[in-house]
Amino acid sequence: MRRYWTPPREQGRTARAVTEVLSVLSRVVPAVYFCLVCYIFWKHFIQTGKWTSFLWMVSSGLLILLFVLRRESRRLSMNPWDWIVAFGGSFTELLIRPAMVALVPEIIGVSLQVTGILLAIWGKIFLGKSFGVVAADRGIVAEGPYRLVRHPIYLGYLISGVGFLITNMSLRNVIINVVTGFFQMSRILSEERFLSEDAVYREYRERIRFRLIPGIF
Repeated sequence: MRRYWTPPREQGRTARAVTEVLSVLSRVVPAVYFCLVCYIFWKHFIQTGKWTSFLWMVSSGLLILLFVLRRESRRLSMNPWDWIVAFGGSFTELLIRPAMVALVPEIIGVSLQVTGILLAIWGKIFLGKSFGVVAADRGIVAEGPYRLVRHPIYLGYLISGVGFLITNMSLRNVIINVVTGFFQMSRILSEERFLSEDAVYREYRERIRFRLIPGIF
């Protein structure tokens, strides 16, 4: 059984209408969700004055734009596990909450969060219309931060997540970070398995050795 979907070259009127509706929904539903996320971070920024909340709002707002403008997939994974880890990695991190316990001075945590958020934004800008949630082929990006590691956006999320956790330590946040980390690692492996069917990506993978952390992974 084929584990991916490709847009048919020729469609009947009904099939074409269904495809167009699904295409619109795949943009609108996530965009609406991240509009809500933007509002939450904006409200938190107004209440606390924390610039990390403002940067998270900018990062989420960029996602809205990318969802609306992204190009159609040439291939889209239909593997249920790929969908589970994609949505798990995208949304579980949003369940973290501020906490009173800090393991380090706040400036250290804030610096890590700002660094991670800016790296994620940088990656999203270069990914542009190739952005998506579930493993798909929308073209290979090899410029900007993608010259450093193959998954710079996830590296940004990792850095910012650590920065938040060490200044907002709680059992809830530890569990959520562990679960999110599992989903993101699984997501990386799923995306690479899917994209490695493309010779262009295999060549890119040979040039850029590390997936997430330079010199380590």
